[in-house]
Amino acid sequence: MRLCCCVIALLLMACAHGKSTGPLVFDETTTPVMPTVADPPPDTADLRAVRWHLLLAIESHALGQTQRAQEALDVAFGILADLDEHDALVDTAQAATLGLAIERAYLDLLPHLERFPADSHLNLLLEGIFEEKIEHLPADAEPLLLIHQLGRRCDMPIDANDRVVASLQFFQTRGRKTFATWLQRAGRYRTLIGDILRREGMPSDLFYLAVIESGLNPRAYSRSRAVGLWQFMARTGRMMGLKRTHWVDERRDPIKATVAAARYLKDLFAEFGDWRLALAAYNGGPGRVRRAIARADTNDYWQLDLPRETKNYVPLFMAAAVIAKEPQLFGFEPQAEAPAFAYEEVVLPKDWLYVDLKAAAQLLGIERQVLHDLNPELRQDITPPSNRSPYVLKVPPGKGQILLDQYASLPVPPGVAIHQYQVQRGDTISGIAQTFGVSTRVVIAANSLKNPHSIRPRQILYIPISAPIVQNAKQADRSQKTYTVRPKDSLSTIASQHGVRLRDLMRWNELKTTLIKPGQELVLQQQPNPQKVPNGGETYTVQPGDTLWGLSRRFAVSVADLQAWNRLEKALIKPGQQLTVTNEQAQVYTVVSGDTLHSIARKFGLAPSEIARQNNIGLSETLLAGMTLQIPR
Repeated sequence: MRLCCCVIALLLMACAHGKSTGPLVFDETTTPVMPTVADPPPDTADLRAVRWHLLLAIESHALGQTQRAQEALDVAFGILADLDEHDALVDTAQAATLGLAIERAYLDLLPHLERFPADSHLNLLLEGIFEEKIEHLPADAEPLLLIHQLGRRCDMPIDANDRVVASLQFFQTRGRKTFATWLQRAGRYRTLIGDILRREGMPSDLFYLAVIESGLNPRAYSRSRAVGLWQFMARTGRMMGLKRTHWVDERRDPIKATVAAARYLKDLFAEFGDWRLALAAYNGGPGRVRRAIARADTNDYWQLDLPRETKNYVPLFMAAAVIAKEPQLFGFEPQAEAPAFAYEEVVLPKDWLYVDLKAAAQLLGIERQVLHDLNPELRQDITPPSNRSPYVLKVPPGKGQILLDQYASLPVPPGVAIHQYQVQRGDTISGIAQTFGVSTRVVIAANSLKNPHSIRPRQILYIPISAPIVQNAKQADRSQKTYTVRPKDSLSTIASQHGVRLRDLMRWNELKTTLIKPGQELVLQQQPNPQKVPNGGETYTVQPGDTLWGLSRRFAVSVADLQAWNRLEKALIKPGQQLTVTNEQAQVYTVVSGDTLHSIARKFGLAPSEIARQNNIGLSETLLAGMTLQIPR
């Protein structure tokens, strides 16, 4: 009965798309939004795939297929963790709900698990330890003696008690595979983290805090949205100076995150004066530890009433530090460690603005994943646009000069700008790429789109384009086209194929007859020809294929303004219609070098959002010298 209730609860949770105001009921005319495990798994890594694997796990558990259930949950959580890197395409509320459902499903499996996965997230391990039987051992028991002996080799306090012994036993049994993987990974980051800890004047054994926090996986991600080797929450990361933008998440940078963690731990130790309390505060928050101390009227960590996860956190750390001193004493076979994190830093020339990781990897003769592993803070397949300061890219040792010497020779020149574009209803990736004169591959790579067919209105896309195109794209309408005449083409066939009238096609191309020849280029859309009107505005004659949105982009105004100026109740327009396309109540400003939307707004005493709305652009738009903006009076 308990299992059935759990299954039903998880199904409802996984299906949820928002707050529920009542029971979920399906009738004969209602189709559940959840896929069923009878369906094939989705071929894209998105929330649908997460739900599918979660359902598979629930079904497998109900059938007693524990290993299959665990594998499905591992896949579901892995997809969810990866999606965090591209959260512009993810409903974060649904993602959080699914994360909680996966975790609860995993916890329900705990009593049946013989092992934990190598990348078990911390909350799962802490709950798993709770299942361990804690026995009161005599002072001369072998585990306690081992802890005393090896604890002397640690520069952090190690306590020999029953709760630390329970953590040892957990790592020797169900957590064995997890800890063996950690030991193997330790070689990659031990020197890097140890050097930073020494520079910051911190105990070297704090290295094992990163071990239990993330399993030394810089892309580790928890249900509570903690990220990186040291599992910083977004707020704490910002407090410690770690940036998170569309381009980078410095919580995943092994160097910057380790420096931030060392300084944060230093602050916590300065406040509490005891490493046990400082570690508890790192896990559960300093406020929670302060309140526990006040309630218990003692600062003895072992006497405090703390949440179960935090209560298990410090013993888990102590057990990890002890085992790592002599793994073989605890039954771990010797194994080769991963090679050390080795790299060379390359300061990218500022005029490059960005580097495509795929192209750079091909140039260097390495797999693209190598660059991602050396630069885990990168959230996209290109480096951040260096509008202000150049980006420092890590490459394998000895590869830096090769990148500098040869990258500029690639077919796509490095000197480009990044345009921020808001998706409109009906947009496609190919159409957007055509508007800005770039390939669809460039748009997909710049935004790391796993499913280029899945974009939604108001989503922000970043378009790497050359500077002249940025300026001209504001005035360009993607419906304007030209056509190169092919053998056997006729003018009437071309007009029919492109949905225009024959006489318009002749007029636009100044043709007196219908005779055309192969190779001749024809204009398929009349160029805009706005006419001045007495009130200071301009009018435009609507052409076939025009849309309000297209005209809003061409004349750098908003659709809402076009509707208001022309008293249009709907967004429908027709060829031959006269539209006012500029606002007599606006003045024109030409952008100069160094201008930003905020600096221009200050000049005119306006809010940046007012200028952005007037010009139908985003607040973080790249402004280039020579661009013109309409400034509301």
